[in-house]
Amino acid sequence: MKNRLFLLLLGLLTGCAVSAKAPEAREPLPTPPRWYVLVDAGHGGFDGGASGIDTGVQESELNLQVALLVAEALEDAGVRVLMTRTEKGALGGTKREDMARRGELLTTEGADAAVSIHMNKFSDRKVRGPMAYYQAGAKAGQALAQCVIDRLTEAMGLKSRLANPGNNFVTRVPACPAVLVECGFLSHPEEERLLQEEAYQKAIAEAIARGVLAYLEASAGGEPLPEVGS
Repeated sequence: MKNRLFLLLLGLLTGCAVSAKAPEAREPLPTPPRWYVLVDAGHGGFDGGASGIDTGVQESELNLQVALLVAEALEDAGVRVLMTRTEKGALGGTKREDMARRGELLTTEGADAAVSIHMNKFSDRKVRGPMAYYQAGAKAGQALAQCVIDRLTEAMGLKSRLANPGNNFVTRVPACPAVLVECGFLSHPEEERLLQEEAYQKAIAEAIARGVLAYLEASAGGEPLPEVGS
């Protein structure tokens, strides 16, 4: 009787050992993004900004379109992005409320850089091309702005330009290096048309993203991040 009981227990244990499954390997935890960038789409809602002379297109609309593409390009390169707005509306019921909320987002802790997207306009309709502004006296901001304008002029086949010092809310408020990018002139007939084309917007956005990444890598002295775009 004892022998039979022993053999039964042995059989059960053996069966369990055979049918037992090895624990499944767990997927590795995702690597945290190396960089954190704030992307601001200028104006919005009741504040349309500049308007195109020939088509009447609103700057705020174009700002959002390009800013979304900049964010997409940066995220594709492994950057964590926070946008001040992702919809057409303003961030508040009044200009003061909008700027207050925008300022809160642009001072988000831990950000490595901030980029504000705008469109330009001038009385002389021959003036064209991108411009980049940094907060006057901010050396890191100047380096960021120069990296961005270098990539923009290169992408557009234009002569290199210097970044411009200024005193703008979106470059003054952030604790991190910040750049205000004027993507082009809505007063220039050809540029007004181009700025509304998706392919042109994408080229601008990817150039801006490349400039931001170039600055971040240069400032950190680390390994290059993936190239933006094709």
